[in-house]
Amino acid sequence: MNQIAKKSLIDKYGQDTRLKEIDGILETQQPAYLRATSVFGAQECFIVRGLYERKKRPFLIIAENKETAAYFWNTLSLLFDKKQIFFLPDSFKRPTHFEEINKPNILERTEVVSALYDKAGSTVIVTYPEALFEKVVNPAELEKTRLSFSKGEKLDRDFIVEVLLEYGFSREEFVYEPGQFSIRGGIIDIYSFGNELPYRIELFDEEVERIRSFDPMSQLSQQELVKVSIVPNMNKRFEKSDKIAFTDILLAETLVVVWDMNLLHEKLKICEEKANDFSKTI
Repeated sequence: MNQIAKKSLIDKYGQDTRLKEIDGILETQQPAYLRATSVFGAQECFIVRGLYERKKRPFLIIAENKETAAYFWNTLSLLFDKKQIFFLPDSFKRPTHFEEINKPNILERTEVVSALYDKAGSTVIVTYPEALFEKVVNPAELEKTRLSFSKGEKLDRDFIVEVLLEYGFSREEFVYEPGQFSIRGGIIDIYSFGNELPYRIELFDEEVERIRSFDPMSQLSQQELVKVSIVPNMNKRFEKSDKIAFTDILLAETLVVVWDMNLLHEKLKICEEKANDFSKTI
């Protein structure tokens, strides 16, 4: 679908009388309970996009499970700008298997928290019960621990190594996943938990001469930067007291869409039981 056709279709959904009725209900009833019927295929995604187009309100969409959430997010990604839509996964290789951390998932969770803290426009977040169950680092606490580098400033290599190790990073020969850094002469590569690509910081003596993001597979530069921020591992650097429920950081006007409220309650209860069982093994 080309951009003109896509915009035309989105506009038609946004102006549809049925969406206007839904919008009116959302404005007058708090909370509002609506059930969609006779909706097929990608229509749900266009309904969400149409409602977003009307008021630009933020959305939290809670699907039944990880697979459904990923499918819905993938479809919605075709209808939204990349900076508007996010996927919130759980931190583990398999939901509720708390012993196996997945670093790329932690990266995605950090990106969502950072986006909400920065309030960079209204966001659409797609998730599922197991991911919603997990607490996230309080954005204010996350902000306190950001490590920033700017072009032209002085940088002490020994200090950087000490801080990165304290932040839960591991030193490697080359970086290929979040939570790693490497130092080769005057080149420092850091794969932050808050950015999709790693950063390469080039030094001249102790001065930052160049900063850029790069592809860890091809090693090719992606973007020249003036300043970058490094975010620590949320699962290791922070204490329990630093974490809060994900819903506590949502804006008050966020529209929450739940596939099945009873199923959500049931799955959250199962998550709690499994977390209690896991805590006994620590």
